[in-house]
Amino acid sequence: MSLLSICQNVCAELSLSFPTAVISSQDPTLIQLRILCQRAGDDLARDHDWSILRIIRTFACTGAYPEPNEPPADWERFPDNSAMWNTSRLWTLNGPVDGQTWMRNTVLNSNPVPQLWRMFGGKLDIYPNVAGENIMYEYVSKNWIAVNGGSTYAATWANDNDTSRIPERLLELSLIWRWKRAKGLDYSEELENFERAKESEVGSDRSATAVSLSNPNRGGVPDNWWPGIIQVN
Repeated sequence: MSLLSICQNVCAELSLSFPTAVISSQDPTLIQLRILCQRAGDDLARDHDWSILRIIRTFACTGAYPEPNEPPADWERFPDNSAMWNTSRLWTLNGPVDGQTWMRNTVLNSNPVPQLWRMFGGKLDIYPNVAGENIMYEYVSKNWIAVNGGSTYAATWANDNDTSRIPERLLELSLIWRWKRAKGLDYSEELENFERAKESEVGSDRSATAVSLSNPNRGGVPDNWWPGIIQVN
């Protein structure tokens, strides 16, 4: 579905005039629906680390403090429990560290192993930053819209044929309760329907390791089990 079809479905459910265009429309109702649809998508993109928005980034360090081009322009945030890897040294960096930890290490000219990292001025800062070493990390992109349904992505609606990379059913349900709230109508049932649908979609999107109730771990053996014979001489 596209921005146009989302608004058409919502208008049909709310008994509003059926639109043939959204972006170019000067109708106050459609302008409001477009703004609410943008807000709904922005909130959904922030509420969960959607797998389709997660990107693995690898770059070569420049040695600058901070890195001038990291993170990239579409960076929104780092996922929960994410790690930053130095693939040249095969270790994970310590961080994000607080300002006092950073200052203590830089003032004392220490050489922490592994390195430290933090966000500073909206840029990625690594200490010590060794030029040429490769860093790999995962981030969540803010571009939840596919321009004209293609492979170019954006953070705002620009065309009627733009599609959402987030489940569009959630956009429709969110748009309905937001419109009713904006009109001063009761929206409790619509909000409840949306929250249930969001919980289901988030659960389907979230990856998790299967848990066995019969085996102590995935290998089927205890952690202290040794696959050999211990002899005492």
